[in-house]
Amino acid sequence: MNNNKPTHDALVDAIYDSALDPVKWKDTLNQLSTYLNASAINLIGLQVQNYDNPFLLSQNIPSDYGKDYQSYWREHDIWVQAGIDKGLNGGGKTLTGDMLVDRRSFLKSTFYNEWLAEQNISDVLSTNLWDDNPNTPKVILCFFRGVGQDSFHESDRLNLHYLAQHLNRAFSITSQLKLSEQKNVLEESIFDSIGHALFVLNEDRKIIKHNAAATRLLSGFPGLIKIRHERLVALGYQANPSIDEAIALVDRGHHAEIVFTSNHLGAIRETHHARLTPLNEVVVWPLANQAHYLLLIEKNGEIKQETLRAFCALFNMTASEQQVLLGLMQDATPEEIALTLNVSLTTIRSHIQHIRQKSGVRRITELVRMALIATRSL
Repeated sequence: MNNNKPTHDALVDAIYDSALDPVKWKDTLNQLSTYLNASAINLIGLQVQNYDNPFLLSQNIPSDYGKDYQSYWREHDIWVQAGIDKGLNGGGKTLTGDMLVDRRSFLKSTFYNEWLAEQNISDVLSTNLWDDNPNTPKVILCFFRGVGQDSFHESDRLNLHYLAQHLNRAFSITSQLKLSEQKNVLEESIFDSIGHALFVLNEDRKIIKHNAAATRLLSGFPGLIKIRHERLVALGYQANPSIDEAIALVDRGHHAEIVFTSNHLGAIRETHHARLTPLNEVVVWPLANQAHYLLLIEKNGEIKQETLRAFCALFNMTASEQQVLLGLMQDATPEEIALTLNVSLTTIRSHIQHIRQKSGVRRITELVRMALIATRSL
């Protein structure tokens, strides 16, 4: 047993630390490698200026090999070609090698025998970190295991799949804030152009700055954010964790993800997602001496049905189970879903149990949150 293996929660914190300080990405990906018991990492960029070498970051793989891979090996990469043939080259997929190609076929391939075996690589676990949003980085993150190691299992895939939602959002934050170019200074023009609602809070939770998206959110959803004397009091209602609990987490050196609901026009319930982050690494010009917290509230969009189908396919859900999951994502109770689908409450509860078993989550709310993040148009 590896006593230095990071926990899931520690990795999530490290991922968001890296979002605000890109220098930390290499160490964070190394921690992920340890977590997944991988022997090598490759981060491949699909939107890079130098297409001669698409490798953005590699561990235990020669970085200059990207040039040869782009010019020759890519067309022989049996994993890549199988993914393209099966239509699995879109965003949001987390796959093991045996999901792409039969093991015997793989071992007979030119790609394996002429390069992978030489590089001590026999299996891959990859996740595609992008969607249709042009501001989201388009990258593929691959972890490899050596010839003498066990292959990746479904539990490994699920572990990376759970973390991929955070990786995708963190890469997006890094890209949108342009922190690598701005040397950790979030300038006003960049701050105001970001599509997510951003609030800068001082140590007493007073809102000292917010961007244009936040102004639109406040006007479009009155009461979504409870403010008293310019101080943030609460987020909607039924927030988990509460703003007090989130502040306490951040003050202890963690990051806090908050899920909360609202009543829009007193009738339609909507779920919102927020992230509270300490501003100890990044300064917001010209508020360096006051800024203490950064609150990011994601812009909700309609649930993308095509993406929902793809998400449910990852767990082999039936069409009926997908309908039940959609109802849960829309905050409907099991009784309301049963009435809408004209089936018994027992049937709905059975579907929920099957969904939980197939996805491997401990609580169905975990899967609902994952599905909402994966299928909302941001």
